Amino acid sequence: MQKALIGLPIAFFALITGGAMLVVVAAVLFASTMMGLNKGNDMTQDLAGTEAGGITYNVKLSKLALNEVPSEYMKDYQDAAKAYNVPVSLIMAIHRVETNFGTDLNTSSVGAIGQTQFMKKTWIGWAWKGGTRLGDANIPDNILMDPAQIAKYGGFGVDADKNGKADPYNIRDAMFSTANYLAKNGAAKGDLRGAVYAYNHADFYVKRVFKYYNAYTENMKAVSVGGSSSTGIVSGGGSPAIEKAIATGETLVGKSPYSFGSGRTQEQINRRSFDCSSFIRWAFEQGGVNLGPMTGTTTDTLVKLGKPVPANQIRRGDLIFFDTYKVNGHVAIALDSNGNFLHDGSTHGVWKNNMSESYYKRKFSGVVRRVVQ
Repeated sequence: MQKALIGLPIAFFALITGGAMLVVVAAVLFASTMMGLNKGNDMTQDLAGTEAGGITYNVKLSKLALNEVPSEYMKDYQDAAKAYNVPVSLIMAIHRVETNFGTDLNTSSVGAIGQTQFMKKTWIGWAWKGGTRLGDANIPDNILMDPAQIAKYGGFGVDADKNGKADPYNIRDAMFSTANYLAKNGAAKGDLRGAVYAYNHADFYVKRVFKYYNAYTENMKAVSVGGSSSTGIVSGGGSPAIEKAIATGETLVGKSPYSFGSGRTQEQINRRSFDCSSFIRWAFEQGGVNLGPMTGTTTDTLVKLGKPVPANQIRRGDLIFFDTYKVNGHVAIALDSNGNFLHDGSTHGVWKNNMSESYYKRKFSGVVRRVVQ
C-alpha cells in the first residue's frame, strides 16, 4: 500500500464498460465455513441507510474465493465490510495482493507493515511529525498502536477487537483498518477504482486488485479500469466523480507549487508536482475519470475531450481554458456557475481564483468543455 500518498497520501460494484461507471444496487451475500456459518449458507448484509445514501450491496462469493481465501478470516472480512460499507470481496483482494493472506509479513522496502501493508504514518496519521516522504517513521509500537494516538493524529488504524491496541499485524484490526481506508477514499459511496488507486497510486496495482476482486465475485460482471466512451464524453459516474476530483484537488491548495512539464511520471506525482494539465488529469483520475495517459495529457488534448459548452452555461466540473502563453494554454476546473475555479497556476501553484479577476477575465478564451455528464 502506497500510504504516503494519502495524507498528501467492492459493498457496491462499479461496472465500467467503455469508461461508463454503473452502480449496482443489492445486498451482500457470502458463504463461510467458520464462525458459526456453514459453507453454502448465504448471509445478507443489509447496508440500507448507511452513508452511501441507502445503497444495499449484493456480493456472492465465487467458488475460487471459497476455496482460496482462508476460511478462518471470513468473519473478519465480513464484519469489516459491513462496518464500513465496503465490498467484502474487495477487502479480500487487497489482502491477497498485499501479503498473500498474511503469508508474507515482511516489512516492505519503503517501510509498509502488517497484514495489508500500511505505512506507519498512514496508520497513526499524517499529522505525526517527522518520518519519510513516503510515510515511514520511527514510531514505538506502544504509540503507533494506541487508539488514542491514532485519533489524535487522524490515522486509519482501528482497534477492531477492542483489546486496547490497533495492531496492523492482527487480522481483525488490519481488515477493519483497510475497510476504513477504502471507505474514506470513496469505496463507501461507489468510487471503487478511486479507493484502490488511493491505496496505491499505480495503475498496475489497481488492475491486479480488480483481477482478484473479479475472480472472487461470482454474481457480477468484470470491472474494467480504463477507457472512454465512443462519443468522446468521458464518463465516470457523473456528479460523484466530479466531487471526488474536486475534493482531492482541493487538498493540494497552497501545498503544490507549479512546475511546467511535471506530473508526467509516477515519481513526480508522488511528490505532488504538477503543471495545469497534469493536475487536472490527476484530480479527475481520483474520481475514476480517465482524461488521458499520464505522459501525454496536455491542454491540447484536454480541449478536445467531452463536448463544448457555452460560457454562460458553465457548471461545476467543467474544464475552462485561458489563452496564456498560447491559445488555450491554461486549464482549470470550474467550481460553480459564479466564476470560481480550481487550477494549478504559475503564481501560487494549486489555488482557487475567480474569472472576474482582471487577469483571468482578460485571458479567458471562451472555451469550456464538459467531460463528465
